[in-house]
Amino acid sequence: MTDQQSDQPEPTSQQQRLIDVGLELFERIAPGLEFSIRLLPEDDAVVVYRAVRGGGSIYVAPDETVLFASSAAPPHEAIKAFREGRRTPKEQFVYRPPAEGR
Repeated sequence: MTDQQSDQPEPTSQQQRLIDVGLELFERIAPGLEFSIRLLPEDDAVVVYRAVRGGGSIYVAPDETVLFASSAAPPHEAIKAFREGRRTPKEQFVYRPPAEGR
């Protein structure tokens, strides 16, 4: 499930494809949760995020490469790293169940 910021236009088909990539990766690491999206038209990209402590953001580039930024990363630093070309290998998106007792 996603929530789009109300001040944004509907995503184009290209943006929707990128949103789907981000959602699929989040589903791998946090199944069944709700996420929000923000279009980044100046970068031809999108960001799928969970704005809660322990959440995070997945920036998805037009070529479908991604950058994961933890919720501890300030957004201005995450977008800077994304624009500089830093990426997270998709193989790193693996579900890790919480430790017992947590």
